[in-house]
Amino acid sequence: MKLRFLGVGTAASGPEQYQSNMLITNRAGRHLLLDCGGDIRFSLAACGIAATDLAGVYISHLHGDHIGGLEWLALGSRFAPVPRRPPLYCEEAQLRRLWDHALRAGLECVDGAMLTLADYFDCRPLSVAEGFEWEGITAELIKMPHVLAGTGEHPSFGLLLHEAPGPRVFISTDTRFAPDLLAPIADRVDLIFHDCETSPVPSGVHTPYTDLLRLPDALRARIWLYHYQPAPHLDPLADGFRGFVTRGQVFDLDRLFPPAGLAA
Repeated sequence: MKLRFLGVGTAASGPEQYQSNMLITNRAGRHLLLDCGGDIRFSLAACGIAATDLAGVYISHLHGDHIGGLEWLALGSRFAPVPRRPPLYCEEAQLRRLWDHALRAGLECVDGAMLTLADYFDCRPLSVAEGFEWEGITAELIKMPHVLAGTGEHPSFGLLLHEAPGPRVFISTDTRFAPDLLAPIADRVDLIFHDCETSPVPSGVHTPYTDLLRLPDALRARIWLYHYQPAPHLDPLADGFRGFVTRGQVFDLDRLFPPAGLAA
């Protein structure tokens, strides 16, 4: 399994970082897009990937830097020379909200027809209890605390990924600092990619770098940081982390953690 960071920044990031969307690639070379933000057509093109190369999309939550490119992908798939309905994986409650709260206005009435989300995507509602399997990769959904507003809870669903017999990795997606939640996950994985806010003015919905510094040394040593604002004054290596992920960086997990049951 490979993990390519199409972007590593925030909703406001420009082309030097792009938004924090990723490609998960299995050993057969098939691509699952993890989140589909508003700049996805540019970040995919920067890596030489076409929308038609995608074998599925996973959405972690409903903020624009994670779903803002879905209208582009939906229309491009429907009106491609060979129309297609890419699989769309999303936690079931969020998937129900996705159409009415985000996509309906731009996609419901097209070319004289009244359409639904299922006309554009092969919708795959997910439960946290069951997770899902995608082309040889198992994915567990991990409910992460993100936004609290009034009585409403707006979580983001991170992924714990495993392509047997390879390593296990955890991608937090957007989250506030949750050390009690992170500790048992860390015991099960080889590598962690974690939300990291470096802004001098904390947003309250992401994990500040200063909070991550409070984690045990052994845990920080397995963490790569992403979803950050440019922060040249910080030195994550000196602070015991793996580092800041850079835009376009590829992690070949089988090379980093060679599986005993996989030929070199």
